[in-house]
Amino acid sequence: MDYLEFFHLQEDPFGLTPDSSYFYPSRMHNDVLVSLDYSVEQKEGFSLVIGEPGTGKTTILKIFIDRWKDRAEIALVMTPRLLPEELLQAVLDDLKIDHATTNKNEMFKTFRNFLIDRALSGKRVIIIVDEAQNLSDGSLEELRLLSNLETEKEKLLQIILVGQTELLKRLKSESMRQLDQRITIRATVRPLTLEETSEYVSFRLIKGGKGSAIFDEKVKKAIFRLSGGIPRLINLIASRAMMVAYIGTAHQIRKGHVLDAQKHLSNAQPRAIQWRKWVGYAITGLLICSLIPVLYVVYGKSRSPGVVPPWLNKAETASVFPAKPVETANPSIIPAPAANPDAPAGIQKTVVVAVPAARLRVIPSLQAGIRRMAPQGERLEVIGEWTEQDGGKWYRVKSSDGKANWVASRIVRDDSFR
Repeated sequence: MDYLEFFHLQEDPFGLTPDSSYFYPSRMHNDVLVSLDYSVEQKEGFSLVIGEPGTGKTTILKIFIDRWKDRAEIALVMTPRLLPEELLQAVLDDLKIDHATTNKNEMFKTFRNFLIDRALSGKRVIIIVDEAQNLSDGSLEELRLLSNLETEKEKLLQIILVGQTELLKRLKSESMRQLDQRITIRATVRPLTLEETSEYVSFRLIKGGKGSAIFDEKVKKAIFRLSGGIPRLINLIASRAMMVAYIGTAHQIRKGHVLDAQKHLSNAQPRAIQWRKWVGYAITGLLICSLIPVLYVVYGKSRSPGVVPPWLNKAETASVFPAKPVETANPSIIPAPAANPDAPAGIQKTVVVAVPAARLRVIPSLQAGIRRMAPQGERLEVIGEWTEQDGGKWYRVKSSDGKANWVASRIVRDDSFR
């Protein structure tokens, strides 16, 4: 008994070859088709369809071509790595236009006459370029020049570019500005959602003859998680999971079967999954980088490991270090806040903000968080000082709200004796 017989299926529901009879009409796919229909009906000129590999762009093209094959002359360019002259010749050949010469100017005139003839008979002429991200700049420019073929009232030629997201970046370049401005219809083929993935699996099973294979919702969720909602990968995982179940003579497809099927995936994960993974890495990296300046100040370049800087109060110490005794005999410890040697006994030192706004920080570091901004002229009571190894001086100050913060000495002036 073979694989299909075991599951009572008439054909493989998860074949990897694009098949328009298995087209799953999600809302997104239908929107793309409606956009393409509109662009041709209204003679918009250029249209653009963008999507990641495996999202169903080729299947959409097959559906679209099938809809228009009786109302339009269609040239489908599947090998876009052509020189500009070769591209025009490939279009003429696909449209079955006789041309006795390879002279570009003559071919251009022949093509224009063909377009006018078809316009008079009420037929559209469409050029579709698949994998358009592989077109050279010269070939893209050739298509732009072809789009200039028009009458006083309408475009004679409709051009549809289908490609991956790299094409968008190229079109935004300065050299492609004129072409980009001519694209009036833009559609994106995105991966399926979790709900759509579930419906997609059921839809294809029914198309294949329904059979006895059972995918419960947990299994469909696992397929969605591994595939990122990309139809080609959904097909690959579901097909391999059924094969694993078949080997184990099970009609119920289980999560373990899906995980075994994962081994058949290539190392190139879908970009949607890679994106989520790299976002996680980026957030982790940012958190680490944000801690480095704080740790640098807390420990200092020449400070002994585990020593608590004396300028941290108890609450601050508890949040940064575990409780440890301070080794005051160690010469590498940051000195305790120094008293003002110039102030008479009993007189406290005060400073005044000398700039339009002074940043009062959590700890003495230019990378530290800002607690508030002190306006010019505000008086601050100095309750401690600290000098960095590079000579930068900081004051620990108490403002009118009673909170202690740190301010760089260069942005305040001594006001003790005024």
